[in-house]
Amino acid sequence: MRQRRGVLFDHDGTLVDSLDLVEVATNAVLADRGHPPQDRTAIIDGMVLPTGPRLGLLLGIENSGEQAALAEAFFLHARAIGVAQARLYPGIAELLAELHEAGWALGVVSNNEGRLVRELLADLGLAGYLAVTLGEEDMRAAKPDPSGIHQALAGLDLVAEQCHFIGDSSSDSGAAAAAGVPAIGVAWGTHNAAELRAMGFPTVVETIADLRTALVPAG
Repeated sequence: MRQRRGVLFDHDGTLVDSLDLVEVATNAVLADRGHPPQDRTAIIDGMVLPTGPRLGLLLGIENSGEQAALAEAFFLHARAIGVAQARLYPGIAELLAELHEAGWALGVVSNNEGRLVRELLADLGLAGYLAVTLGEEDMRAAKPDPSGIHQALAGLDLVAEQCHFIGDSSSDSGAAAAAGVPAIGVAWGTHNAAELRAMGFPTVVETIADLRTALVPAG
């Protein structure tokens, strides 16, 4: 009997091209506080951090309470903008439909707000494929802490050896390694293939076809 398999995905830069959304919402928060807009590269580079610390870094704010307020302001802007500034990467919908049809257990573990992620995935037509979708408020600690992956594995009724984690940042590779889950880095998000390899991803892919090939032999 074939062993049940699963895949956990990061959200931003992996399933969903939300970089425009993050840039626009971030600069809206800065504008609310009288600060000029930040360069897109600086905003994207900070996405390895949870939202509050990321915005705190941009504004020079270290107090955790103030960072939490910044995060909530960001999420309000981001939810209002929604799919107007977010889209699926080409081929993602087809891949998830194929894996779901084949009986794979699928989930998402993101450092973004869970409410925002779930709303975007629903609006983009992926929610029906996903048994578990976790954001920063749903987990004990953000990636690279592995607790979110452990929680998602329990929700999917899988162990680490039955699952892959797909992501595009050092927080993804670090969380997967700490959880004992094989990681695959995707080079269509925030980092190129060489950068992903330097982050410790044992497997790096540049196309959906390559990702499908990397997953299917393990199935």
